Amino acid sequence: MDEVTIEIGSRTDAFAIRKAVFMDEQGYENEYDAIDEDPSCIHVTLYVGGELVGCSRSFPRATERVLAQDEPESPACVFDDGATEETIYVMGRVAVLAEWRRRGLASVIVRATEDAARDAGAQVMKLHAQEYVRGMYLKLGYTQISEVDYEDEGQPHLWMAKKL
Repeated sequence: MDEVTIEIGSRTDAFAIRKAVFMDEQGYENEYDAIDEDPSCIHVTLYVGGELVGCSRSFPRATERVLAQDEPESPACVFDDGATEETIYVMGRVAVLAEWRRRGLASVIVRATEDAARDAGAQVMKLHAQEYVRGMYLKLGYTQISEVDYEDEGQPHLWMAKKL
């Protein structure tokens, strides 16, 4: 495989991946929100041989509470002990283009997102994962902290968390 590189802050590239994966491929309608514009939101993009192939974002839970009041809120869990709303981060919009899947690239994106969030002060990472990728997150050290729900446009999701 060609060289894999990560960039932080390439929102336009992240939006292109999110549109291709979530809207065009999976049929989601509401892919972008006010969190994307917030300065605390960290957009992560992944490139293979210079070609854009994946993305994610993360942000403090405090941002989620202010800007995503109509969205499902990340639940409390044991990892929250000693953390604050500013040090509990939420990761989401992890996506890899279809032709690049099954090569471990999503795991690379998740680790890079954790590193970027940790650099910004994160102590805990939470995510609202599509149910079918639960196994990947378990292998990366995440613990399931909720039952499966259908709050995200009717798709089965579950909350997971990890101490950073």
